[in-house]
Amino acid sequence: MKKYISLIVIALVVFTSCEEDLLVYDTPEGFIQLSAETGTITEDTTDPIITQVLLGTGSNESGITVNFTVTSSDPSRFVVSPATGSIDIPAGEFSADISITPVDNVAADGDLDVVIELSTGNTLPIGIGGEGNFNTSRTITIVDNDCPVDINAFVGTFTVFENFTAGPNAPFGLVDFFGESYQVEIALQPGDVSGTKVVVTNSAGFNTYLTNGTVIQFLACSGELLFEAGNPTCAEFAVLAIDGTSYDESIGELQATGALGGFGPYQFTFTRQ
Repeated sequence: MKKYISLIVIALVVFTSCEEDLLVYDTPEGFIQLSAETGTITEDTTDPIITQVLLGTGSNESGITVNFTVTSSDPSRFVVSPATGSIDIPAGEFSADISITPVDNVAADGDLDVVIELSTGNTLPIGIGGEGNFNTSRTITIVDNDCPVDINAFVGTFTVFENFTAGPNAPFGLVDFFGESYQVEIALQPGDVSGTKVVVTNSAGFNTYLTNGTVIQFLACSGELLFEAGNPTCAEFAVLAIDGTSYDESIGELQATGALGGFGPYQFTFTRQ
């Protein structure tokens, strides 16, 4: 990485009738600019993307403070450093780094453009040659790594099918052993901006299958489910140590499998009525 940015001289050639004059403009006080104009980073990347603030001058004896702005439609999706909107190029140095680190959320919210721009109120002129035209801003695109899910396919009243899948208790379920009946209502999780969470309550007149208020999150890219409070307790009987989950939007069905206490492998399936 070059630490010395040569002073760029802008030459304008002016043609007259019979003569060619070369007009030269320089910036003896120096100028500041940004590195490459564009960049891309995926939101699940833990390493930041770096934008260099470059000082185009012959010397930097006392250091310089550079002001900049960072704008986007959703600042919650990344962390910028320094966050103060200004950065110091130390004495004797000719560059400093602005870093953008994406926040890995679980929302299918599309790609996000983040614009870093040098402020016009800096002590030195900005852009190549100090002309204010080139390399004064950089656009970074944070690429969404989440997949969409039709969350409304899992809203409504759901039939509960559950049973042991192997061992001495198969193929019976808790409904057989306890003489109970199960049915659940699934609604969108209030306040969820990701569009991936639902909350489960037991239907009136039915026995408790999952604890009222159980929140389930749909991990759309992997096609799996995440129980926000951890492994659920089924029918107030035993904890299901989940080893697999899945869902099917086309029929409004979700499923979890695993070991139910010490009573063998077990599964439950919710199917929208």
